[in-house]
Amino acid sequence: MTTKPNQPDSDVEADFNARATQLENSLTELETFLSRLDSVSYSTLHESLTPVDQARFDLTAAYTLNSLMWAYLRTRGVDPKQTQLKNRQTASRIDKQASTRLMRNALWQQAHAKNKKDEQ
Repeated sequence: MTTKPNQPDSDVEADFNARATQLENSLTELETFLSRLDSVSYSTLHESLTPVDQARFDLTAAYTLNSLMWAYLRTRGVDPKQTQLKNRQTASRIDKQASTRLMRNALWQQAHAKNKKDEQ
């Protein structure tokens, strides 16, 4: 079967329509779920949960936000792996040798001060 160059294949079009409908249904379901969460304040919800459930809720919320951001970037045509919220080049770095010296000297000064105090 031959198709005209400017006319999409009917199978591709049907597949696209099915996926678009599925996406729309998923977004509607997500919006309904998030509106229920939005109706209750975070602190009220957190107080009613056990510590384990609080941790689960926070982890799930973080994962959900990350997934939504990934989906948003993908729909905009941006590769999420190449996009960074914070540029790693400008992030602060830790000088391991300097921190080791600082800790060693601080601990030595505390020990030395303690010895002087004990001698008096």
